[in-house]
Amino acid sequence: MGKRGFCKGLVVIHTAVEVDVSNQSGLLSDIPIEIGPRRETSVGAVMNASRPAGSMTFRTNAEFATVILSPVAMEAAFSGDRLQSFEAPIGTLVVNPSNVERTLRWTGLKQNAAIAFQPAAYSDLAAAELEGGHWELHPPKFGHVDLWALRLAQGMAVELSRRSRSPLYLDSLLTVFGVHMLRHYSSAKQQITPPAARLLSVQMARRVAEYMQQNISGSLPVKELANVCRISPSHFIRAFKLTFGMPPHQYLMLIRLKKAEQLLLETALPISDIALQTGFVSQSHLTDTMKRYKQITPAKIRSAK
Repeated sequence: MGKRGFCKGLVVIHTAVEVDVSNQSGLLSDIPIEIGPRRETSVGAVMNASRPAGSMTFRTNAEFATVILSPVAMEAAFSGDRLQSFEAPIGTLVVNPSNVERTLRWTGLKQNAAIAFQPAAYSDLAAAELEGGHWELHPPKFGHVDLWALRLAQGMAVELSRRSRSPLYLDSLLTVFGVHMLRHYSSAKQQITPPAARLLSVQMARRVAEYMQQNISGSLPVKELANVCRISPSHFIRAFKLTFGMPPHQYLMLIRLKKAEQLLLETALPISDIALQTGFVSQSHLTDTMKRYKQITPAKIRSAK
């Protein structure tokens, strides 16, 4: 059987072999784990993919995009059209609308970020950020380079390479990437006068800070935090950074570390329990993050009691 492809609901055809993986869970669950690390959030999923020379024909029920991270020669076609050859330099953006068949071939190692969106994610973003939730993706010409998309994709790829990943950070990057796609590669109408970036009100800032404190062990996706402030996700990301001087994921990480430090000094709870209570997936995750942000380990903090 041929290689399997990009997203949940994907149909991949290789040498007349068809594979239907629509019943598997996870947007990228059908892609072999050796292709690269991946992570799924409330908005969508991203994978840092690396594949040798090859080809695939596929159709997916999820919107997704590919951002090339190293140059490669490619051929591509939509819906049985004639293959077009093009050079794909770093930053080449390939937009793949759902339920549209596409054929891809590449002649060397292909390294890229594969970014898929939950079925309702684009509609939610369009409704919140643009004039209504009606949209349709319009792929750019083959070989199109988008440096802003590249910057976001590189940020996601770097985060995926870390042992201690931040779901909220990836969720933020996916949200911004999705809004960028809607604004530049879709039929969605932009707001005539988009809201200017401004601070959160005192009430909003207090409300979201308290919410993060009260739900410190949760995943806290961007949409959930934006709903607390009753503003759109991308507006929330900008306004939060202006208000707190740092993005939401960094603020969340710092309050988690502060709470973990408090528990280490004031309780006899095992470090593994403290890690789970403060939103870290394991003791090693807490240790790695504390070393990265505080240059100290939980064990050393506890020994100072």
